[in-house]
Amino acid sequence: MRSARLLTAVLLAAAAIAADAQIARAETAVWGAGCTEKIGQHERSNLPHLGVYDAANRTIRLTAVQGEHAPFQLVVTAAGESLKDVTVHAGHLEAAEHRLPADAVSLYLEGYVHIYAPTVHHGDAGVWPDPLVPLSKPFDVVPRTRAGHTEQTNQPIWVDILVPRQQPPGRYRGHLKVLSAAREIGSVTVELEVLGVALPAQRKYPAHVGLYSEQIARVHHLDLKDDGPLARALSRDYQRFLLQHRLDPRNEPFGGGRIINGKYSLDWSRPELERLYAEEGRCQYQLSANPPGLPLQGISGPFTGEYEQHARDYLRDLLARASRQGWKDRILLLSPCDEPDRPSEYEAIRRWSALVRSVDPQVRFAVTEQPVPEEKAWGSLVGHVNAWIVNGNCLISNAAEIQARRRAGDQVLWYISCDQLFPQPNYYIDRAAADPRMIGWITYRCQLDGILYWTTTYWGEVLNPWGDAVNWKSYPCGSPAAGEGSLLYPGNLVERYTRQQNVAGPIGSLRLALLREGLEELELLDLLARNGNPAAAQRIAERVCRDVRDFTRDPVEIEAARAELLRELHRAIKEPR
Repeated sequence: MRSARLLTAVLLAAAAIAADAQIARAETAVWGAGCTEKIGQHERSNLPHLGVYDAANRTIRLTAVQGEHAPFQLVVTAAGESLKDVTVHAGHLEAAEHRLPADAVSLYLEGYVHIYAPTVHHGDAGVWPDPLVPLSKPFDVVPRTRAGHTEQTNQPIWVDILVPRQQPPGRYRGHLKVLSAAREIGSVTVELEVLGVALPAQRKYPAHVGLYSEQIARVHHLDLKDDGPLARALSRDYQRFLLQHRLDPRNEPFGGGRIINGKYSLDWSRPELERLYAEEGRCQYQLSANPPGLPLQGISGPFTGEYEQHARDYLRDLLARASRQGWKDRILLLSPCDEPDRPSEYEAIRRWSALVRSVDPQVRFAVTEQPVPEEKAWGSLVGHVNAWIVNGNCLISNAAEIQARRRAGDQVLWYISCDQLFPQPNYYIDRAAADPRMIGWITYRCQLDGILYWTTTYWGEVLNPWGDAVNWKSYPCGSPAAGEGSLLYPGNLVERYTRQQNVAGPIGSLRLALLREGLEELELLDLLARNGNPAAAQRIAERVCRDVRDFTRDPVEIEAARAELLRELHRAIKEPR
């Protein structure tokens, strides 16, 4: 598989160089590319996303299902003269008697960040595209002059078409026009085939991600102790943004807890949180088994009687409310002992398991650990937990036991962290664009139930991620790293760094959008399996992924697998077995 990929990569790189040369011969160019490519300011990627854009006919061709995003990149290149006051105009798309409205097409200016220190192994210093900024103002594209020579400059625009869930099937056609100083300088045609298949409204696969609220408050210049309307609205904006990207923020649906008259009670005075999660389709609620606001016990020794009673009160209150509101079956209680690596911590997890099961024996109780312990002498956690969140480094060695636990009814998710090095995927800025997209495919290929990522706003080592995207500096695990735990950008700094309008909440990233693409494809693979063809779903996944360390990063191969997936899915639904 790898030798074939190498040959394909060489051929595609040659094609990209030829395309660059063609662009460079013109003073200006407006062209297209698939979504899974990081287009440099002055050159294309060595893994170009070809095949989506037909240069001869200046046409982007896409296929999507109802309720799915269909993104691509529109690129404005200035090679001889500067382009001033550039604007991009998107209209509606039409097919026979139907119309896909223009407001389903969103445009984002791709910002660039300077990576001055490459991410550990297989990273590259340089200027990389990452922030996706809502396009709200005209922009300039200025060629670079170096050593007396003028070199082309690219400005990619991320074009995101969200197909409405009720959109009639058909082949839709529309246009994107690019103007400079009110003069048209180029255009592309967009052809989008919408299939009569819908992405499931309710996600099956949870994707848990964290938010560091104190870092959000700091960068947005709010008092860290402020819990007023502005802080709450900002928190909801960040959570909503993640939910709209098919991610589950690891936030609590309540406002903390406290002891009143000797009894622990949760604060349920924020019903807007529960409404937000219901409206945006939160898939799973990952919550701590430890009562919020109480000092943690049970790790180094037994609970006190008082603490144990408070913990039971917390769990009963939480589960009763969730049962009344209809989300109890989506709770995942996380062990307070993270990544246990010694006998005492294994014993602590068993202690917590007994406490949780004394309240509800069926609720999901999870541990960030693999089913097979590092040391046999520690004993097994099987039977004490019924959900596992496994480090990606352990997926291959634990493959058989993971599937045994799933057959027994346990849930198994996986996570990526700073200790997972190439060739495994990660979320780094200075890595191939395919890495975050392939996470969904790997999840399906390895028969896992979801993912976790520790946080999306780790900004504690930098002033802000716009000015310094190498945000992971001092930890011995995989540092330095660009984008570790940082998939978002604060919207209040947009104008300073891109000259576009500031945004009240967060700004997304190319990596986040590509992660969403892979998670949508994960649901489609599962939909194919549930519609009578699991063998085809596995065959298609295996086409691009054998395991967590052996998968393609070639966008053309990924796109071919996606095309086969959509064909098989359309056939399975229209011609059920």
